[in-house]
Amino acid sequence: MPPAAPDISILMAAHGLRAEIPLAVASVFAHARDAAVELIIASDDGTDYRECLPPDPRLVFAPIGPIASGAPAARNRALALAQGSFVTMLDADDAYEGEAHGLAAALALARARGAAVIPSIIRAPDGTALRHVPGEGVQEMGWREWRKVFASLHLLRPRATAEAFRPFRLIDDVWWDLRGLAQAGGHAPVCDALAYRYQLREGQLTETRTSSFDADYAAALAMLRDDPTHFGAATPEVARILWRWRAMNRWAEGAGAGKPRSLGHYHRHVAAYLARA
Repeated sequence: MPPAAPDISILMAAHGLRAEIPLAVASVFAHARDAAVELIIASDDGTDYRECLPPDPRLVFAPIGPIASGAPAARNRALALAQGSFVTMLDADDAYEGEAHGLAAALALARARGAAVIPSIIRAPDGTALRHVPGEGVQEMGWREWRKVFASLHLLRPRATAEAFRPFRLIDDVWWDLRGLAQAGGHAPVCDALAYRYQLREGQLTETRTSSFDADYAAALAMLRDDPTHFGAATPEVARILWRWRAMNRWAEGAGAGKPRSLGHYHRHVAAYLARA
């Protein structure tokens, strides 16, 4: 008999991350108790990442070929191979943390509600948590809550309705997850047994190409203006989120102008703003 299809497909794009990817992969399997997962790795630097990882039948490798095609294109190569009923993404320099059954818990919520939010923890290199996104104790995320997080969240969403990632430089995941939230009716439960650890490190694209965020937000808002059908009735809600996040990015950039940029400066500014709100 052929092997059963996995419950969850996890998409992992990798570029220049030979040292980081073993931890990311290990974190997936450490939180996959009671869930059938496949982890699809799409190299974007010509590296055969099999050489960096212990053999595991749950690993799937996209064909090696394109180099520096960008995260959206690499994620799409992984998505094209996905066989799971539900799909999410994890970058190769990040990791999961939480309970051993965390992915199974997220799966149960997604099956019941159409999608589940995997919350994020932004951590400094020393492990300090700069932000919990959303705040600890939040059990449900809708459009209003999404407006206030000012950071990527990751949905576990049905593979059958997951479209290709759009070719944004930095917010392809934001658009993709907002599409998933719209398809789930604008609300999704937050999984309290699993978290996406966004690990800050020197040289990250999000740290070195901050001006690209503003360009991406401008492009996304223009797309919504030119074709309001992208999100159907939820288009105004999505526009509010993108507008607010663009404004926050501009404020953080302006607040740091002419000063030495600390690692994670955006999240530090957002944390300070939310503490005053």
